[in-house]
Amino acid sequence: MAVNSTDYAMVIPSLLCMTFYLLASIAALRHLLGARSAGWVLFSLAWSAIALHAAGLAQEIMALERGPNLSLLNVASATSLLIAVLMSLSVRRFNSWILLPVAYGFAAMLQTASYLMPSRYLVHLEQRPELMVHIALALLAFSVLMMASLFSLLLAYLEHYLKVRKRLGLLPHLPPLLMVEQRVYQLIQLGVLLLTLSIGCGWIFIDEMFAPEQRLKASLTLVAWLVYVILLWGHYRHGWRGRLLILLSLSGSFLLVLAYFGSRFLNEMWLS
Repeated sequence: MAVNSTDYAMVIPSLLCMTFYLLASIAALRHLLGARSAGWVLFSLAWSAIALHAAGLAQEIMALERGPNLSLLNVASATSLLIAVLMSLSVRRFNSWILLPVAYGFAAMLQTASYLMPSRYLVHLEQRPELMVHIALALLAFSVLMMASLFSLLLAYLEHYLKVRKRLGLLPHLPPLLMVEQRVYQLIQLGVLLLTLSIGCGWIFIDEMFAPEQRLKASLTLVAWLVYVILLWGHYRHGWRGRLLILLSLSGSFLLVLAYFGSRFLNEMWLS
């Protein structure tokens, strides 16, 4: 079967995007291991991948004339793109080089999946700016809180690493444990603020937020919000940290994944 020029125009950028993400991940690992790799090479590769990812995703979302295509994979790809952007912007300040391959790996995987397995979920936003604001706040909140979960995993790794580093040897460019813990709380604070604004916007302006098909999503989101609020309260009131911080942070992110994608999966894959 012949492949037309339109197919090539879509395949080549997708392959380049995946390749740039992979090369950027390798460059980040080399930096972590102490190799003298130029930072501009890493970020040139990363931002090239991000630009191709954004362009391809915009084409996927706006491909249909009847409205934006916010399918499950497109939303997941958009979330991974946001995380890749935020991680790239904050990596020097947060000293989170070890997390870049994870962020770029997920972005490459979801970008490729959204291209290989296209699906449709039309949302009409033309006359509903409040819905657009709600969706934007929800995606930002989810991305920031997923970053917090990545830093929670890094915190767990550092706690384990400090116990066995004599056997493993010293890895350069690892951030201090207390700094990572502080970053987790900072990200959760920002994420909870964005999530609160998203829930408030939906509660006030969107009538169908608690419609039967949305109840599971809304309920899980509220439970996740409550977990994060309890975590912040416990930190400031009782100084919660360490394993309790990691457990609650990952529990909240798991609930959000179920809320954002589990309910959509049921609606799109099982109930369609």
